[in-house]
Amino acid sequence: AAIERGKKLEEIGQRNNGANRLLLRLWEELSHDVLHRRCPYSGIQISETMLFDGSCDVDHILPYSRTLDDSMSNKTICLRSANRDKMNKSPWERWGNSGQWDKIEAQLPHMPLNKRWRFAPDAMERFEDEKDFLDRQLVDTQYLSRLAREYLSCLYPEKGEGSQHVWVVPGRMTEMLRRHWGLNFDLSVGEREMGTAKAKNRCDHRHHAIDAAIVAATDRRLVQAISHAAGSRKERDLDQTIGDIDEPFKQFREKIHAQLQKMIVSHRTDHGRINLAKGQNSTAGQLHNDTAYGPTGETSERGVPLVVTRKPFLSMTAKDLDKLRDPYLYDLLWEETKDASEKDFPRILEAFAERPGPYQGIRHVRIIQALKTIPIKDGSGRTYKSYKGDSNHCYEIWQLPDGTWERVVYTTFEAHQPGIDKKPHPAAKRLMRLHKKDMVMLDHPKTGSTIMVIAQLSEQRLDLVAHNEANADARVRSKEDPLDYVRVSISSMQKYQLRQVKVNEMGQVQ
Repeated sequence: AAIERGKKLEEIGQRNNGANRLLLRLWEELSHDVLHRRCPYSGIQISETMLFDGSCDVDHILPYSRTLDDSMSNKTICLRSANRDKMNKSPWERWGNSGQWDKIEAQLPHMPLNKRWRFAPDAMERFEDEKDFLDRQLVDTQYLSRLAREYLSCLYPEKGEGSQHVWVVPGRMTEMLRRHWGLNFDLSVGEREMGTAKAKNRCDHRHHAIDAAIVAATDRRLVQAISHAAGSRKERDLDQTIGDIDEPFKQFREKIHAQLQKMIVSHRTDHGRINLAKGQNSTAGQLHNDTAYGPTGETSERGVPLVVTRKPFLSMTAKDLDKLRDPYLYDLLWEETKDASEKDFPRILEAFAERPGPYQGIRHVRIIQALKTIPIKDGSGRTYKSYKGDSNHCYEIWQLPDGTWERVVYTTFEAHQPGIDKKPHPAAKRLMRLHKKDMVMLDHPKTGSTIMVIAQLSEQRLDLVAHNEANADARVRSKEDPLDYVRVSISSMQKYQLRQVKVNEMGQVQ
């Protein structure tokens, strides 16, 4: 929708920026029908050109200075004259007992539901459902926040009548202060290049620390100052909502940024509990995937068992032809598709399935492939089906007598089997056992001495990512994000002096 509004602005010769896109969005929310897009307070129709000629204002339906609600559900577009007439009141408080209310009520059915209730006579009472304004701002009614507050209040009981030692700061206030104080840092740059963005960087785990610092700095004095500043600017007809709210102390922003640059993010790992003797045999990964394979009793040239599985006929690709179990079907399809492009392959398969003959109406085919699988046996010991292992449990690094490193990978299935010992040499020394989300340090030529997290572990390598990177798996898969894994083989691990590290609750590296 934002892209479409940007195109619309360019068509009418207006700047494509956030402020103008907001005007268009609020104008569209007045009604689906352009003819019914009227000022919600005066009933006068608002045209597209009036949005940009100074005739209109963005108004907080419930006064911002009394609610600190800067959400989209509390905003609308109206005539500037109506906004000045409304003053620092709710719609009902200003026009509820006047003849103007009929015009206002006529516009409500065209507006979104989350805005209509704010025109009700009891709108302010519904919003201010706490003892007073400060309690409404500092005691959020969200369920989890309320539970946390109740629990902490038991640990730190109140001292005296009316005192309060545990507050919950609403997320919208934290977001507002983060923008106002310029704390949406570009965390990828250094101290001298400190920059900011419009929105916080959710791709970096350290944004949680920024929110924590803001929450710690939010007290009754600050909320009262925001309220007074907002009311004062409203009276002077200024656009900004909170004006100039000073930082908690001098160089607050610089000191937070400096701490972020030194911060090491701790990652919670789940290694499972492998102790078959005590019945503790849970692991973090699945034993195998859901696809069942049928054994053929044959092996490939490399000695890997050959197994078969069913696949929908119409989902076959050109690469699947060589894997067909039916040699006669292979010959027929090869003749049909040998000169076809990959784009024409599905169309040829559809025509083949409709053609009269022994394969008319074919729905599935059997695919054969060489695959190491987990055998499933019946009571007589005969393997009647098998499954492909789904995950690896751990990656062990051993040092051989000649000083070289050797890897040993245990699958999740193997971790549950008693008596499995994959020690590469009788005199080998195990250096470390690594699991997914464990933290390591290595002296990489591109990144230097860096603390990283194990994102993936496979038979041949470890895929690492910097400790602060969030949503790494999805971002690596995305073509629009430049993030990529640092991939190291066993020889690279020894060359870069990989070692395991742990970060405690205080952020100290061990």
